[in-house]
Amino acid sequence: MKNRWIFSTISIFTLVLSSVSSQNSTSDSCDSDKCLMLVAEIGPIIRAHESVKPKAEVLKKMNDLCADIKKCFKAATCPKGKHTYESMRDACEHLELMTGNVQPLIGKECSAETVAILSSNFNYDNLINVLTTLPLGFEDNCNRLFHSFNKLQCEALEDAITAKENEINWVDTTQTNDTDLVSFLQLFEDAEKCIAKSCSYNDIHRLIFKSKKDWFELYSTEFFMCKRKMMLDKPSSAKFPCLKDHNIVGSKKEETCERYSKLKDCTKTVMESVCGKKAIEEYDKTAEIIKKHFDCK
Repeated sequence: MKNRWIFSTISIFTLVLSSVSSQNSTSDSCDSDKCLMLVAEIGPIIRAHESVKPKAEVLKKMNDLCADIKKCFKAATCPKGKHTYESMRDACEHLELMTGNVQPLIGKECSAETVAILSSNFNYDNLINVLTTLPLGFEDNCNRLFHSFNKLQCEALEDAITAKENEINWVDTTQTNDTDLVSFLQLFEDAEKCIAKSCSYNDIHRLIFKSKKDWFELYSTEFFMCKRKMMLDKPSSAKFPCLKDHNIVGSKKEETCERYSKLKDCTKTVMESVCGKKAIEEYDKTAEIIKKHFDCK
């Protein structure tokens, strides 16, 4: 795993170096041009280790050069130099983290108290907790390590949701407090909070995720339990004339859409009669969720 991270970092560096070379090939002079000698020195080292894990002494040299490169470009006053600094800074921070040289990064990102904790009791979980706490006082371009790790956490939760969804026997899930269902919905809660604070997701993704969450939350309601009961009782127009020829337990899209639009009030009456008032709490909201899920027109 660590090797893969290192190779990923090398790839990032290769792209950044190409970008830096392109940016600095123009005729416009800049007070950061002197920094290019340092970039030229680290370039061959990076390219020589695109598929080979660097030795410890090579990693140290790369980290030392990174520190010098960042310091040099940071002092630039021209726009070209400042832009190059941001690119090199992010690439170098990836290198510092993934190769174990985390102290410079920790010292910059964290409070003195946090630095002391990590320095005396360093472990991966501590580092992740620190890097997933929004740092104060930094320009936020959604490319910082905080955002990268936050996105990884969100993606891990989304993967866990998919895996859990495949594990649950939805046919036999008949209790609102089913332990698998409860833990499944908790994953949704955690993922929604993660996505909400992540700049890596747009509003469309958040809306799609919320719709999916709303749908699965129905499985923990008395409304859903009532639907299960009606599948056994099979209410018909003989007792509920407002149903006419509608199959209230039918699963086709057309039947579902009709049930919660044209026959919305009738369905509510049937559910209350079969299951009681608890089954129709927030009925209108639930009906809208169902219509949205089935894309009813």
